[in-house]
Amino acid sequence: MPESEEQTGKRTFRWRFAVYATALLYLLGDLYLFQGPLRAKLSASSENEISAKALAMREGIVATVNGHPIRREELDRAVGEYCLKRGLLPGKVDTKRMNSIRVLVINELVADRLIWFYSRHHESRSLPEDALPARGGFRRGIADPARFAELLSDQGFDAQRLKTFLQNQSVQRQWIERVIADHIVVREDEIKQRYREEPEASTLPERIRARHIFIANLGKENGEAERMIRAAARRLEEGDVFEKVAAELSEDSRSRAVGGELGWFTRERMDENFVSVVFSLDDNQVSPPFATEIGWHLVEVLERKPEERASIDKVREELAAAIEAEKRQYALDALVDSLKRKATVRYFPEFIWVE
Repeated sequence: MPESEEQTGKRTFRWRFAVYATALLYLLGDLYLFQGPLRAKLSASSENEISAKALAMREGIVATVNGHPIRREELDRAVGEYCLKRGLLPGKVDTKRMNSIRVLVINELVADRLIWFYSRHHESRSLPEDALPARGGFRRGIADPARFAELLSDQGFDAQRLKTFLQNQSVQRQWIERVIADHIVVREDEIKQRYREEPEASTLPERIRARHIFIANLGKENGEAERMIRAAARRLEEGDVFEKVAAELSEDSRSRAVGGELGWFTRERMDENFVSVVFSLDDNQVSPPFATEIGWHLVEVLERKPEERASIDKVREELAAAIEAEKRQYALDALVDSLKRKATVRYFPEFIWVE
């Protein structure tokens, strides 16, 4: 008599239960009774983890990239450079923000190390030492070799390490450019599309050409700058030539030599209080004396150009440069992501953060 579906289901359940129970008993025995291979592997993994952290602490390692260490002193130096470029004093930055900066910088160091690791395994012709433009930047304004050596030492370099560093930078730049070259080509149809879809990028704002007489508040008694600018205004009312008065009285050293000429400028280039007066004037009109935070002014508007849309030919290079920059950044991000997926990157966060 054939089995019913219910009998078959029960037999299958008992068979599966027996298999699962046997497997569970084996795992329990392996882990807790017999010191089997799984227990040995887990123990070894735990010991390796403890050993890796001990090594990282002893050597000051904050991350490894394919086994190559990034040390805490390197991170500290890079964080210092990051803060310096942004006008931050590390000692004045609160702990939460500093740790965010350190995480950002360590990721940049990992990306640099990945690019270094992969670029060095590809043939690339680096520039000779004396042809490296970066080296000139290191030496610019430092004629004294002893002083140069001292500055290098302060940054953790010596002459040989600097040479190696710059050569590696050259190799990496060439390798990156070769890898992403096909991805940053700008096509004509992309330029036309950008011109069509983003008119603000090719619109020239209203511009004014003017000249001025400026008297600074700094270094004068209260009210003195105003008295001086009003005396200049009276000379203009009496028929004196603007350029002459500007050359004699203006305290703007850059424009005084050319009769107070400021050239062409837009609203965005100047102080808001200054342009609010100047852009309200008619052509060839001289303003009354007016004050800004830095001093007193007399301004004559010479000519103006209204807002206009530049032709595509006039802004072609600018649009192409903007599109290329966007493509370059996207290609670099994609390259780094790809390298990370291929690499073995390990972080030791407890040694990255500060308390």
